[in-house]
Amino acid sequence: MQAIEANLKRYLSAEQRLNEFFGKLNYCLSYCIVPEKRKNGDRPVAACCQNKYYSICDLPHPAFERLRQEREQRFGKPEDHVWPDPVSPCQYHDPHLGCLLTTHKSPICLAFFCRQGIDHLRSRYGIYTYDYLGFYYALEWILTGDLPEQEYESFMADIAAMTARLQQPCA
Repeated sequence: MQAIEANLKRYLSAEQRLNEFFGKLNYCLSYCIVPEKRKNGDRPVAACCQNKYYSICDLPHPAFERLRQEREQRFGKPEDHVWPDPVSPCQYHDPHLGCLLTTHKSPICLAFFCRQGIDHLRSRYGIYTYDYLGFYYALEWILTGDLPEQEYESFMADIAAMTARLQQPCA
């Protein structure tokens, strides 16, 4: 159990760093959600949240179970969230606010970045290192303990470098 707790701690550190990166980038809200809401008469949109990905993609592993337990302690169980007009099958997706999970997201949800967003990183910031599937697998391996320490440190450094690049003049 001690290894699972250590892996979860490393995972949550990576999540915090990725949240900082995505927060500074602000792509999803500015380039996706706001324009889509304008097109739809200010009605809520689900954007990329089109399924219960946490349920479909999480591995049958004790570390994923621990992540789920902590998520439910902080944010409630999925079935606790019932929306009158849901726009996503995911119960954690508030139709007006988006994802309720500020932490303890599933690796699939945390890593996802659409093709247009990745193209934006490349064309505007010269960031070519974001790889959705690579990040997804790295996050899974961090959580399961399968990512070696040196690779974890490199992953964390890559996220920090991308975040720093966002603050530099555009490419």
